[in-house]
Amino acid sequence: MINPLHTSFAAPDVEFAGPKTARSLDEAAEQFEAMFLRSMLKEMRKASDVMNSENGMFSSQEARRMRDFFDDALAQQLASQRSTGIATLLIHQLSPPEK
Repeated sequence: MINPLHTSFAAPDVEFAGPKTARSLDEAAEQFEAMFLRSMLKEMRKASDVMNSENGMFSSQEARRMRDFFDDALAQQLASQRSTGIATLLIHQLSPPEK
């Protein structure tokens, strides 16, 4: 029988180095949000590619590459605006409790 794992996702009980670490957490959370959005856009494109024909306007490798560049830039822009709230949630979850 497989026993379930019981893990806690609470912030580690560690002293942070101050503003530099808070800034690093902020940047890491934003990058994670961008990575999540990039992955979501990629999967959405993959789903719509199934409906495109081989002779479609966006069927060339170059057009797909440019679309991927656009998706990367869009994901980074959305993450910098904190539009989904993922970065904010991560920062809140991983920040040490205020004393």
